[in-house]
Amino acid sequence: MTDLLGQVRGWVTREPSLPAVLGRVSVALTDALAADGCLVFRVADDGELVLSAGHPAPGESDLRLPRGFGVTGRVAADGIPVVLVDDHPRNPRHRELLGLGAGQPVSRLCVPARVPGGAGVAVLAVFSRRRRAFAADEVEIAQAVADLVALRVHLAALSTSLDGYRNLRDTAIANTVAMQEAERRRIAGDLHDGVTQAIASLSFHLSAAKAALHDGDIADVGKQVDAARSLADLAFGETRSAITGLSSPILDDLGLSAGLASLARNVPNIAIRVDAQDLALPDHVTMSLFRVAQEAIHNIVRHADAGGAVVRLGRHGRTVMLTVTDDGRGFAPTEQELRRVHHTGAPRGLRGMAERVRLLGGDFRVRSRPGEGTTIEVRIPDVC
Repeated sequence: MTDLLGQVRGWVTREPSLPAVLGRVSVALTDALAADGCLVFRVADDGELVLSAGHPAPGESDLRLPRGFGVTGRVAADGIPVVLVDDHPRNPRHRELLGLGAGQPVSRLCVPARVPGGAGVAVLAVFSRRRRAFAADEVEIAQAVADLVALRVHLAALSTSLDGYRNLRDTAIANTVAMQEAERRRIAGDLHDGVTQAIASLSFHLSAAKAALHDGDIADVGKQVDAARSLADLAFGETRSAITGLSSPILDDLGLSAGLASLARNVPNIAIRVDAQDLALPDHVTMSLFRVAQEAIHNIVRHADAGGAVVRLGRHGRTVMLTVTDDGRGFAPTEQELRRVHHTGAPRGLRGMAERVRLLGGDFRVRSRPGEGTTIEVRIPDVC
């Protein structure tokens, strides 16, 4: 047993390829237990068991077993090794990999590969077509090997997650820069089309008022001053709108609930109701949720043809939930379109919202049907 564990420990720590490690372990465990073979199943993100390696080598195999279903599934779910003397696997592909004929039983030893804390990340399933009961010392050997394998499988999963977060970070940085540039262009356009034009007209009316005053035409002076005041109000409104797009003083001073209410009040022609709890949230969570709601409302104004909308903010335990629902035209998103929300093919608004939420470790969903409006749903777990 010591020699076997030494071999496995060397593969786990030195071999860069996880499939190679699993393949070597399946061969070594088969030989050590004088069995006919060994299959290695990894626990996928969705909880199903995916055949990842084996001896004899399974080649290209798409065998997947539901977590908690069948012997292998129960071992993965419960974290307890199981010995079966007369087993009859039901999956045809599984039976083929075990080399079983019609109605032929198999003896199996299935052990969970567990990381500290008890979570199962894989299952090692040793099998013998010769009827036998695997002994307690053989279970001990297989379990010791499986727990070494678990560390390597867990490390590979962490590495994949880290790569995913790095890609997400890089994408988020690129999109943030792009959105900042787009926002600068939008503000420049708003200032040019609104504020600049208003100030130019204001200057014209003040000049006209000065000329009328010089001529003694008091009535015209009043008329020109009234027009200039209206233009000053317009310029003030346009400027405040541009500033609100950059930051929200109400959000900074009074919090997210008041910020959402202020956001809703400034939307023309759409009745937006806000049902928001007063939550004490970290600043980065507050700002991200505010920006998601802001973009969602912006999309309603531009695309939904809606008469009303509802913004809800609440907390259930440590999970914060934000939903924005409108009664507009809606649409029928396909599964592919919903998946694209999280990738570069999606519209920038939806993609930006999804990336903000994912950076918080949350879940972003879009639900819509033609004629029944659209709902944006955000869930942020583990918020202190």
